[in-house]
Amino acid sequence: MRGGPQPMDRAKRMALVHEIADRVLTLYKERILAIGLYGSIARGTDGPYSDIEMLCVLRSTGEEYSYEWSHGSWKAEVDFYSQDILLRKAAEVDVDWPLTHGAYCDVLALYDPELFFAKLRDTVLSQSQERFITAIRGVIVGELYELIGKLRNARHSEYTACLPELALNMAKYGAFLVGLANRRYYSNSTRVLEESLNLPGRPAGYDALCRMAMKGELSDPDRVAETCETFWFGVEQWATERNIRIQEPRKIPILNRH
Repeated sequence: MRGGPQPMDRAKRMALVHEIADRVLTLYKERILAIGLYGSIARGTDGPYSDIEMLCVLRSTGEEYSYEWSHGSWKAEVDFYSQDILLRKAAEVDVDWPLTHGAYCDVLALYDPELFFAKLRDTVLSQSQERFITAIRGVIVGELYELIGKLRNARHSEYTACLPELALNMAKYGAFLVGLANRRYYSNSTRVLEESLNLPGRPAGYDALCRMAMKGELSDPDRVAETCETFWFGVEQWATERNIRIQEPRKIPILNRH
């Protein structure tokens, strides 16, 4: 086998995890509020080539940095955050929330005497519905609207080489839309499409686009384009049914905020 990740069983990987945590506690001492694992190891779904991902929470304000390295056959990322910054990140609800915020909810605590990670999870899950609606608008107007415009430009110019990438991106943001609507996050980036199909309230046309992307059936430009168009029409209907406004009533809604 060539270089890069090499197989390692969970027991050896966890031994490395505890060695890293002990090193952090030795160096930082009372500055450390909590240490935890996130990602596949925290969920117990790690494979033989999985890397180590850790959160270290600091009793400070305004600090944010990371150490990321590989050593022989394994790789680790150890993120350091002041508690105020981490809680602020957990409270954000943006377009990729369904992918990013599972890291704050499914933390496996290694050192957490004050139960900080329970507070972190509560922060993620207690955000208002209005914030999720705003993020949904961001997906539709900020991402899907632009993607369908690019697709129509590509068809107009008969430039079809970009259609597979556009379709994959539309499927991804469709999955984010479904996740936000259900206030559900996905386990990891490789399972977003698969897990989205288990959530209710999917827009018409999404399943066909999603399955096309998952199977890699992206070689027929006409089929790809029509599937994307059908999904976009489904998104418009979906938003209307839920009273989610995606059309601005004002022609130029720029206001003077001063």
